[in-house]
Amino acid sequence: MSLREIQSILNAPEIGPEELIKCALGIKTTEIRAYCVLVNLGPVTIQDATGHLSKSRSTAQRLFQNLVEKGLATREEELIGLGGYKYIYRAVPPERLRESIRDTLDRWYRRMMVELDDLPVKIKEMGCRA
Repeated sequence: MSLREIQSILNAPEIGPEELIKCALGIKTTEIRAYCVLVNLGPVTIQDATGHLSKSRSTAQRLFQNLVEKGLATREEELIGLGGYKYIYRAVPPERLRESIRDTLDRWYRRMMVELDDLPVKIKEMGCRA
């Protein structure tokens, strides 16, 4: 997410859930949509989800893998006949997503407060004069 997008969200009169998730977790609209599919459908395979996402199989796989990497979904291997397997994807509960966002915002806030406290010194170090 670009700085301009973040500023646009922060300056908006209202922040909706999509903007909050995008800003706090750095994910894309298509990833949010994939997360919603997992929440609404429950455990799904890529094959089950492609129609709901209106995306190709490879794009759906990439979206779900991104969600797994970012901690928004889990992937389990399920055996099928003759030694084959398929992956089942599950969304983390929305309550867990909320806690993840809360933790991210708390860390960001503490970090920014330290930077703010040090701002006068850092401005002088940058060569700015009062």
